[in-house]
Amino acid sequence: MESTTTSFVLDRKAIPADEHAYIFRNPQNKGKWYLYFFDGETRKRYRRLLKDARGKAPEPISETVDEAFALGLSLYVELRNKADRGEAITSLTYGEMVKQFLDKEKRKISDIPHNGITEKRWLLLANQCRWISDYVNDEKRPVHKFKRNFFLNYESWRKQRAKDFDKPIPKQTTISHEVSTLRRLFKEVGVTEGYINRDNIPDFPSIRLPKDKSHRRDDFTENEWLELERCARLYYIKGKTRILDAEYKMEKNKSGVWKTKSNINFGGARGYKQIVHREMSYLAMRIMMDTGMRPGSLRKLRWKDIKENTNIPKEERKVWVNIDVSAENTKTGRSYRVAAPIARHLEQLFSITSYKKPNDLLFANQDSGEFISERIWQGNIADMLVEARLANWKEGSNSQNKWIDILSGKTLTWYSLRHTYITMRLSAGVPLPVIAANTDTSMKYIQEHYFHYRADESTGILGKGRKVRAADSELKWVDSLS
Repeated sequence: MESTTTSFVLDRKAIPADEHAYIFRNPQNKGKWYLYFFDGETRKRYRRLLKDARGKAPEPISETVDEAFALGLSLYVELRNKADRGEAITSLTYGEMVKQFLDKEKRKISDIPHNGITEKRWLLLANQCRWISDYVNDEKRPVHKFKRNFFLNYESWRKQRAKDFDKPIPKQTTISHEVSTLRRLFKEVGVTEGYINRDNIPDFPSIRLPKDKSHRRDDFTENEWLELERCARLYYIKGKTRILDAEYKMEKNKSGVWKTKSNINFGGARGYKQIVHREMSYLAMRIMMDTGMRPGSLRKLRWKDIKENTNIPKEERKVWVNIDVSAENTKTGRSYRVAAPIARHLEQLFSITSYKKPNDLLFANQDSGEFISERIWQGNIADMLVEARLANWKEGSNSQNKWIDILSGKTLTWYSLRHTYITMRLSAGVPLPVIAANTDTSMKYIQEHYFHYRADESTGILGKGRKVRAADSELKWVDSLS
C-alpha cells in the first residue's frame, strides 16, 4: 500500500468495506477530487478523476466532500465489479487492440516450418486489419463501447469500398478471412487481456461461401513437370541460365546447343554453398514428387527419420525407403510413415551436404546446419520456374524479392508438387486409401480437391480382376437410340 502523505492526499475519506479504496483531493492537480483504488489480484493501483455523467467535477474544496464521495462510491462499484469479473480496469482503444494483435503476430514470424508464421502471412494480416480499421473509422473508440450490431454491415461495405477504390470486388472467401481476423482481434486481445468479457463481444457477420466447396488445387501438367525437372537438372543446379533472344526465346549456338551463361552471384566457397543449396532445392523437388509430403514437413526431416524397408527384397531396398514423420512435424499433429522410391535422391543429398549426423537436417543451411531460410527456398523455386519458361519475373523483382508471374495463370508453389503427386497417383490407379495414408490427409479431402471421376477413362481400373464376355457385334443399335 502506498504512503498517504499529506502532500499528496487531502480530505481523505475511506470507501466502506475496502481498506484500500478512498476518495481524496489531489494538491498536485489543483486540489481536484479523485478515487484511489487498489486491485489486489493484479497488484495495480488506480487514481481516477471524479466527474458526473455530464463531465462536471465537484469543486476542489473541502466543502464538496459529500458530492465527491457519492461519485467516488459509484465509480468504485463499477471498478470493483470489473476486477471481480477478471476484466481490465483501464480501457483499450480499437487502434491499440490492432497494434497489440499485430505486434504479437509479428513475434511469431519464423523461417522454421510449422514454428510460427511467414512474413508474407503477417503482411496479409496487416492488410486485413487496414480494411477493418477503415470500416471502424475511429481508432480511439474503446473496445468495450462497440454495439453488438456494429460489424454486421461489413460485407456490403467491403464490396462497395472496393468499387470506390476501383479494385476488384473481393471474393466471399476473402471477406470471410477478414471477418475471421476481426474475431481474433477481439478474442485474442480484448477478451484474453481482460478489457471485455465474452458476453460483450460484438456480433460478427456470417459470410455465405459458394455451395461448391471443392476447389481444384493447382498442379503441374506432365509436360510442365518434365520441363521443370529437366531445366533445373541441366542448368539451374549447375549455376547456368540459358540466353534468350529479343523475343524472349532460347538461342542455340552453331552446334545446336543452348547458349548459357553463369548466374551464380559469388565465387569461391560462398559460390559453392550456393550451388549446394540449389541442388538441395532440386532434390527436395524430386522427393516431393515421389512422396507427396508437405513442404514444411519435408524441411524438418532429419537423417534419423530415414529407415530401411526390411519387408522388401534387398535389391528393391536400393529404390524404396521409409520416412517416419513425427507428429510435431505434421500439419495434422499425427505421426505417419511414407514409403517412397527416393533412395537415389537421398544418396545424392547425403553426398553433397556437410551435415550427416543422425540428428542433422536433411536440408541444412551449409553455413550453420540450421534450417535453410524461407527466402532461399522461395527464391530457388522461382528461379527454377523461370528457367523452365513456366514463369516470368515481375517488374521490381530483385535478388532479395523474387516475384514471378506464372505464364499459365496458375498458382505454382512448392505445395503444387504435393498436389501433382496426388493427382498423378490417382491417375495411375493407386487406391484412394493408400494415397491418403501415404500423404497424411483424408480421403474426403482428396475427393473434394483432387479426385475428378471420369467414367470413360476408368474402364481399365474397373475391369481389374474380372473376365467379362463381349457383345456379339458392334453396338450399332446404340446409335439408333440417339
